[in-house]
Amino acid sequence: MSDRRAGIAAGTGGDVVRLTEHVTLVASGADGFDLSDPLDCHVYLVRGGRHSALIDAGAGRTTLGLAEPPGHLLLTHGHADHAGGAAALAERWPGLRVLAGAEAVPWIAAGDERGISLDRGKAAGAYPDDYAFAPCPTVAAIGDGEEIDLGGGVVLRAVATPGHADGHMCYHLRTPGYRALFSGDCLFTGGRISLQNLHDCRVPAYAASLATLATLDVDALFPGHHEVSLARAGRHLAAARDTVARGLMPRSTT
Repeated sequence: MSDRRAGIAAGTGGDVVRLTEHVTLVASGADGFDLSDPLDCHVYLVRGGRHSALIDAGAGRTTLGLAEPPGHLLLTHGHADHAGGAAALAERWPGLRVLAGAEAVPWIAAGDERGISLDRGKAAGAYPDDYAFAPCPTVAAIGDGEEIDLGGGVVLRAVATPGHADGHMCYHLRTPGYRALFSGDCLFTGGRISLQNLHDCRVPAYAASLATLATLDVDALFPGHHEVSLARAGRHLAAARDTVARGLMPRSTT
């Protein structure tokens, strides 16, 4: 289908990649496509008939070149590569509605480096010592199953998926022509996951989240890093489910 083809275009903040009719990749760092600051996760813009939403904010060292301000910023979790840019975006666009899983909200609001495990990331060399996570006091909680209607049959639904981190949320996209999953750091192509030695990385919860995701109808998979899948993406969710069903955890990306 022509509206499913990926294409690269120059944007005011750098290259962007149009993935589908409704989804554009507007930032991506060293663990992705090198479109923006190396610390950034994939940052997606989802457009509907009336509104638009960003999925994740990157680390906060990239200026997104968007023609119009989005109405929503939906954070998958509080780790700095995903939520570090939330404060700057909220300041830039005062009407922006910033949402995250309830458990992560206090950490993001306060810039709590221990809560979001930034202290561990710095100790491991994943972030420079002078990196600072700016507090985003306007962040509010989004609940499991809550929907954001962007108009024109484009709807995002929050799916609670703890395991990689407390308060981790995935977002299931419904459009008139296809379904997609924004999986953050919960699930990657090939059924891979991200298990880390952090205070809120929880194996039993992770396994339950992977089983939940496998029940979703998806054509495309848009994770927080690495490759994306534009078709037949249910196979990635099923691969993780089948590994969990054998009493194991899927291979980790980290």
